[in-house]
Amino acid sequence: MKSLKPFLLIGLLVLCFVGSGSLEAVAANTNEKTKVEKIGKAELESIFASQKGRVLLVNVWATWCKPCREEFPDLVRLARFFKNKDVRIITISADYPDEIETKILPFLNKFKINFPVYVQDFPRQEDFINRMNKKWNGALPATFVYDKTGRQQAFLLGKKDFETLKKEIEKIGRSSLP
Repeated sequence: MKSLKPFLLIGLLVLCFVGSGSLEAVAANTNEKTKVEKIGKAELESIFASQKGRVLLVNVWATWCKPCREEFPDLVRLARFFKNKDVRIITISADYPDEIETKILPFLNKFKINFPVYVQDFPRQEDFINRMNKKWNGALPATFVYDKTGRQQAFLLGKKDFETLKKEIEKIGRSSLP
């Protein structure tokens, strides 16, 4: 029985990690730490201004939003798919900026994040919502897709899967070619 104890302990540890997500998530936690920056109006405008010439997908989500958490792996996969193309994907958390360490990073560290992640830091949430799209009521998740000229071409409300987002990016990318 003594010789089985180390194996039982290792097995228990593996089960704990698998139970908390997946082995991929465990491996992701060993990577460099994910960075989350606050984003206000000036920073958001700077991002929009610097995206000319490529399609930009902006996804707004929150850690407390179940559909957002379910959609997140598809965003990671999408960013991998479009890695070497004229497409940029960013996400903006609707959580509070003071929740970066306690809520946002623990969630993000389950994934191999391959795109910039921000937390909304507008003084008034209505200003952020209206800047993204005046027809948006703030419901999450919300995805906004901009063409290569910087014009918003799609506003998608609710959880979307990889194929839906991929097709939207490809459609907008084709329609904004010179």
